[in-house]
Amino acid sequence: MSHSLTLPDTRRRDPVFGWLGLILAAFVLLPSWSLDYGLLESTQDEILAAYGWSGLNLSLLWLIMPMALLFRARYAQRLEARRRHQFDAAWSVFCALFMIVSATLMGRGLGYGSILMFIALGAICSLALSRLEWLGGDRFVLGSLICIIALIGVFIIYPSIAIFIPMFTNEAGDFAPLAFMAVLGQSHILRVIWNSFLLCVAVGIGSTFFGLVLAIYTTRIAKRSAIIGRIFSILPIVTPPFIVGLGVTLMMGRSGYVTELMVDGFGLTNTNWLYGFTGIWLAQVLAFTPMAFMILDGAIKTIHPSLEEASYTLRASRWQTFHRVFLPLLKPALANAFLIVIVQSLADFSNPLVLGGNFDVLATQIYFYITGAQLDYQAASTLGVILLVFSLLVFCVQYMWIGKRSYVTISGKTSRGDVQPLPVTLVWGVTALLAIWIAFNALLYGSIFYGSFTVNWGVDYTLTFDNFTKLFGQGFSDGAWPSLLDTLLYAGIAAPITALFGLLIAYIVVRQQFRGKKTIEFSTMLCFAVPGTVAGISYILAFNSAPVYLTGTAAIVIISMVMRNVPVGIRAGIAGLGQLDKSLDEASLSLRAGSMRTVMYILLPLLRPAILSALIYSFVRAITTVSAIVFLVTPDTRVATAYILNRVEDGEYGVAIAYGSILIVVMLAIIFIFDYLVGEARISRSKAKTGQ
Repeated sequence: MSHSLTLPDTRRRDPVFGWLGLILAAFVLLPSWSLDYGLLESTQDEILAAYGWSGLNLSLLWLIMPMALLFRARYAQRLEARRRHQFDAAWSVFCALFMIVSATLMGRGLGYGSILMFIALGAICSLALSRLEWLGGDRFVLGSLICIIALIGVFIIYPSIAIFIPMFTNEAGDFAPLAFMAVLGQSHILRVIWNSFLLCVAVGIGSTFFGLVLAIYTTRIAKRSAIIGRIFSILPIVTPPFIVGLGVTLMMGRSGYVTELMVDGFGLTNTNWLYGFTGIWLAQVLAFTPMAFMILDGAIKTIHPSLEEASYTLRASRWQTFHRVFLPLLKPALANAFLIVIVQSLADFSNPLVLGGNFDVLATQIYFYITGAQLDYQAASTLGVILLVFSLLVFCVQYMWIGKRSYVTISGKTSRGDVQPLPVTLVWGVTALLAIWIAFNALLYGSIFYGSFTVNWGVDYTLTFDNFTKLFGQGFSDGAWPSLLDTLLYAGIAAPITALFGLLIAYIVVRQQFRGKKTIEFSTMLCFAVPGTVAGISYILAFNSAPVYLTGTAAIVIISMVMRNVPVGIRAGIAGLGQLDKSLDEASLSLRAGSMRTVMYILLPLLRPAILSALIYSFVRAITTVSAIVFLVTPDTRVATAYILNRVEDGEYGVAIAYGSILIVVMLAIIFIFDYLVGEARISRSKAKTGQ
């Protein structure tokens, strides 16, 4: 009997067939079209009509077209295989675009099944590109890159374009390229634009100045500055919108104790002096100075003392050294702080809403156009575009000009130097300004917390718990409980997505080399540059029509929270990856671990502190956001900041302040808990390195 050895067939089944199976299952089992009332609240007939196979329409091609991949050759020679992979990639992209275009033409929204079909088509495309050896043939990197590009295109680029459409249409919906001129021709609109420009520049100057004062004190004067720096870095994060403006009102408003003191002691007759430019400027400087402080504090710490020592050895005075050495080295940081504060001032509408009086700015005017009785999308779009263009211009200057200038003071060469003393008069001046700043903030936050327990500020200062009873004493289905629980739920969902998505983008940007990398990084940072008011309007315009219907759902609120805070996750990821040597990745890849396993088992454990920091910051920012969310919430998707806004509009300042006080305490507790966890993680890493 003879035995023959049969070699096994090493050819594996093409994974493309598995993804085609997912497309088939999604098309058959899930609705291809969106449901007006969701999957759980729609009727059986509505659900049946949402299936792509329920009638003869273009959606049938969504299944037929991808199945064309079943009929191409499974096995081929090298040249033919390359052409097959190119066809797979191009055909999957074409099928995805066809789904979007056909849904738009039919005026219907994409459903759950469509989402899975997009995922499958993206997987087929990434698989084909990996076989073509793009980016080293790494499927995880290619899949991540496709996912990032798709999300940026849908939730950043597309809404930014959508806001321009009403600007060039008339009331009948027809194309009118000069329709926006009717809006700009109104005299009060020009005044609003000028007011916004004047205010943001003034706030930028004021916040940068006080930020520099605080940074100089904490880095060059105070012996123990950690506590002060920590306080001023946390307060703006945890303070909800409107609360700073309300606190200033409690102090200096018509019934404020400062105003009463000025009336009784100095004969002040105009008790409305706060409302207008002065009040908005004061509130925004208080709110945005800590942001400038954090930028300048880090910049001053990087200035090497040897430069100042060299100036002194050349017999320069302390003032000359400060003016000609110290300040010039801070130029990029000063410009960076100034420009960032300008963008934040333009986007802020909570403080102008409380303290604006007759001083209108772009953000509040846009808000009234959308939420007021007039509901003028064309005017809101026109003002939104102006606000967007100006903010993007400022952002581009900061990103392209300042980012390319070099002010290096620390090199690889070893050098020693001691921090030199500042001019005595400067020290006294900075200390005096800091004392005034701390005293004012102490009065401000003291007024906020005390005002939450009073019956009626300015009239009856009797202590009471009535404000808190109105908020949380009416059961979980009434008062502030629904908005608080919804806010915590949405923020809890958005925060980990923000941190992980930001880390993924950071990994692609830092660790991979490909064309268009700078474009992706710039596009993601646009989330920070686009004012929240503009972002809210753009989401309404983009996702209130085919092919994506999201307006009125919790999904659009969560997506807005994620996209607004993604730059935080990116920066945290870039900073963390910058501290990890690339040889760790290379060692893992050399052992054939793959990029996905390298990220999961090597990078993620080492980046735990950075991830936790991004997580908590994203969580807190999601809770305190208002400018974008206020346009997206409905009675079914209530959030805390929108509830505070409603109380402010109804004149219930005590209730609004009480709610803000609760949020401040809750977020401070969360920050300190996570800070403790991050500290424990760093201690564990330190012990592991030292072998203790």
